Amino acid sequence: MSVITEISLQKNKKDRVNIFVDNEFFIGTSLEIVYKFSLKKDMEIDKQFLDDIIFENEKIECLNKGISYCSRNLKTEKQVKDYLFLKGYNSKHIYYALDKLKEYKYIDDALFSMRYIESTAHRQGEKLSKHKLIAKGIKSDVVERALLDAEIDSFSNCKMIAEKYLKNKQITNENLSKAFRYLMGKGFSYEDVMHVINEFKVED
Repeated sequence: MSVITEISLQKNKKDRVNIFVDNEFFIGTSLEIVYKFSLKKDMEIDKQFLDDIIFENEKIECLNKGISYCSRNLKTEKQVKDYLFLKGYNSKHIYYALDKLKEYKYIDDALFSMRYIESTAHRQGEKLSKHKLIAKGIKSDVVERALLDAEIDSFSNCKMIAEKYLKNKQITNENLSKAFRYLMGKGFSYEDVMHVINEFKVED
């Protein structure tokens, strides 16, 4: 058996402590760990108990690292998971952190999708937005729901981009064909693109 010989507050972080076991430094951790395990000086502990403290400490650190990463701007679940893996945390800690981050609304793939769709609607169509969001690890059904809920006018955006593309160009069949391919490449629907192209034909 080992003995906790000292628990002292860290000088610059009053919510963290240093724990010494058998007169040797064991771990720097949060007060939360002290309360969770009811730690106190002269408390006898075995190796399993020490391992449990280490595990719980790393779990909390993983969550705090995730919170810090998400606090700058909204992230997808996959982005956070990849970030925490790169920081060296194990799967159990990461999935615990992800669950908590979703519970606290630090991660919200539906909200992320909607904001992304609305913020990029002036430069790309829904198909391209969907492709890029799925590439970010967001589930297809979440993206589909966001596309339905997002407040965008796909046709108007398509026409605006077409007007910019065709500005100072003659309205010829060749240029309209190029505009068609350009708009399709931007991820707009075939129906919207054809409607826009036909409007230019009529105007011409």
